[in-house]
Amino acid sequence: MKLMLVGYGNVGKAFRKLLHEKKVKELENVKIAGIVTTRGLMLKDQEEFVPDKKINALEALDEVQPDVVVDMASANYKTGEPSLSLYLSALKRGIHVITTNKAPLALKYKEIINTAISHGSKIFFQATVMSGTPSINLYRILPAMKVRKIRGILNGTTNYILTRMSQGLSFNEALKEAQELGYAERDPTLDINGFDAAGKITILSNVYFSRYISINDVKFEGIGNIEIGDALKRGNKIKLIAYADEKETYVKPMEITKEDFLYNVDGVNNALEIESDIQKITIVGPGAGPLNAAYGAFSDLILLLRGENLPGL
Repeated sequence: MKLMLVGYGNVGKAFRKLLHEKKVKELENVKIAGIVTTRGLMLKDQEEFVPDKKINALEALDEVQPDVVVDMASANYKTGEPSLSLYLSALKRGIHVITTNKAPLALKYKEIINTAISHGSKIFFQATVMSGTPSINLYRILPAMKVRKIRGILNGTTNYILTRMSQGLSFNEALKEAQELGYAERDPTLDINGFDAAGKITILSNVYFSRYISINDVKFEGIGNIEIGDALKRGNKIKLIAYADEKETYVKPMEITKEDFLYNVDGVNNALEIESDIQKITIVGPGAGPLNAAYGAFSDLILLLRGENLPGL
């Protein structure tokens, strides 16, 4: 099985390292046949990227002829491109797709999934929500369970800022600290305004409720003008909560009490709570980081090699 990696930053390098270090029987006949970035295509598997040809990812499909495309490129939330066109082209050719890139699925989930179904190909995207902590893939092991609602903390940057604010820092002090520690981008807008969490809950809504919505259908608020003093006086905390059920999907800061499980999910940790007709399930873990995201994609590759797919696809 030939892989074509798209994007070769920290996540791409961590993914390649996992492929070489993890001795899993499913990987015996798997090889990286090409790595493509904005600089071009490298037709070999080596740690240092040295392009052989100055072509883009879509053109590289013809050159590499992979069995699986693994997309770890940066997200473009305006159009989803160039990854969106890459997915559709690959899936139409029967090439499977594994991605850590939220944007195409947050914008065009229905089109992507229907293309995969109609052409007998598969798409895996665990790393788009909570990285390597099972969220998308958790759904695979809940057969016949009727999920009624899901809620959680899906953005580590805002959770870190709110945690530090509850410990006495101002918003600006907490943000600066998060940036110094690498938890927040130099431009943290997509985290602070709730957009990143909205993209993630959009994908979860589509998986758990088959709603076929886009991020444009999600109401979201951020934490840019947040005041937490009154909540703290009541012994409560403010968390940026992402919520979805069969009818609505939203992201907004909410005051929660000590009785709420999410109250103790602090720092950069993420959490997802799934309420069903059988039981309530909560999972907590890191939602970001190169190795975590790479493992999300790596676990998808193993599931693909085992012949699995998303339920209902």
